[in-house]
Amino acid sequence: MATPRTKEEALQQMRVVWCAFILTIPLYIYAGHVLGSISWLSFPNSEKIFIILAVLNVWSYGWTWRNRYSPARSAFQDKPENIDAVRRWNSSWVVLISVAQCQSLFGFALQMGGRTLEQSLPFYAAGAMLTLWLWPRKVWEPKKTAALD
Repeated sequence: MATPRTKEEALQQMRVVWCAFILTIPLYIYAGHVLGSISWLSFPNSEKIFIILAVLNVWSYGWTWRNRYSPARSAFQDKPENIDAVRRWNSSWVVLISVAQCQSLFGFALQMGGRTLEQSLPFYAAGAMLTLWLWPRKVWEPKKTAALD
């Protein structure tokens, strides 16, 4: 992904990435169903381990939202013409959506470990919900024009 030069370009790039990430979730489900299992993912406690990892991932999502994305968004809203603020907002969003995508990957790993779709579905659903929550919105105010007297 190229470094955005404007806030509109950053928003457009974010929307393309968001669409790609949303489309990958059904592909993970399909690939997990069609491909055979991988032996090193089918150990006795794999489901418990992936649940623990998913909980830690949700915690990481919250931490990233609170400590990286929200301050970057606030700085961008304060100075929407500052390209560094735009890039910080963009890059923190990319980190956040990547963390969200990991939830779906845990479901895929469970399916590849020989588990059923029903056992993997909560991971896919959580990943989809976190990703859907991150639809890139226009967070800046339009320039106000002074009324002519």
